[in-house]
Amino acid sequence: MDYGRGGFALPAMTPAVKLLLIINAAVFVVNAFSAGRISDLLALSGSGLTDGFGLGLLRLLTYQFVHSYVDIFHILLNMLVLFFFGTMVETEVGRKGLFRLYIVSGVAGGIVQLLLGLAMGSDPQVVGASGACYGIMVYAACMAPRMRVIFIIFPLEMRWLVGFLVFIGVYSTLIGFQRGGGGSVAHGAHLGGALWGYLAFRFFRNFYMTADFRSGGLKTRFQRWRQERERKGEASRREVMDKLLDKVHSQGIDSLTTAERRFMESESRRKR
Repeated sequence: MDYGRGGFALPAMTPAVKLLLIINAAVFVVNAFSAGRISDLLALSGSGLTDGFGLGLLRLLTYQFVHSYVDIFHILLNMLVLFFFGTMVETEVGRKGLFRLYIVSGVAGGIVQLLLGLAMGSDPQVVGASGACYGIMVYAACMAPRMRVIFIIFPLEMRWLVGFLVFIGVYSTLIGFQRGGGGSVAHGAHLGGALWGYLAFRFFRNFYMTADFRSGGLKTRFQRWRQERERKGEASRREVMDKLLDKVHSQGIDSLTTAERRFMESESRRKR
């Protein structure tokens, strides 16, 4: 995700992110084999909160881990956000802190979605980790607003990317009010999660940071994270360069493609 001086490098998997990915993927598979019955059981809705003498309130938690099996792009996008931004946030808040941020952001998103549905006179079932992921994404943007990330193919500062996505949520919610319905996307969950992500960073950071992560300072931890990313990026580029040099040695310079030549030239300039 990072596209700074160290070049592009995938983040190293962190424990909490790994577990959340596994849980979401497992529930998705089970839901698919059950033909959506898991969605009906775990989905969030206003009417469902009173089921089971109050046990329906647990759906504020369970809806965050279930995605519709007919919309694979929903879970893929959420898990990509969790992978790229969650690993970054976990370097500050630790494993327990990321779990807390995921859960509370999801609950906040669910509550906002229910309130918007009530205001619009609708009560659709809501599933997905979007609220939790928006909270994590906004928290990450507050940590490093000027970090460059790749959006489709364009490098953008994180503050502009996240700000644009939040704006889309606000705009879509306003359109939903005008049309008298919220559509098929739970934009309220996005906005609620995003709001909590900001509040968590601004006012409740000590709640999310475990004792081990409170010592050492944010700047020090973030520098270590960047250094590790740069080290992995350097190792990856060195491996590619070694393969290209072997190719030149065995097949000649003319065997290189245009992209390979450009890579070698850029590496040569960078090392000067």
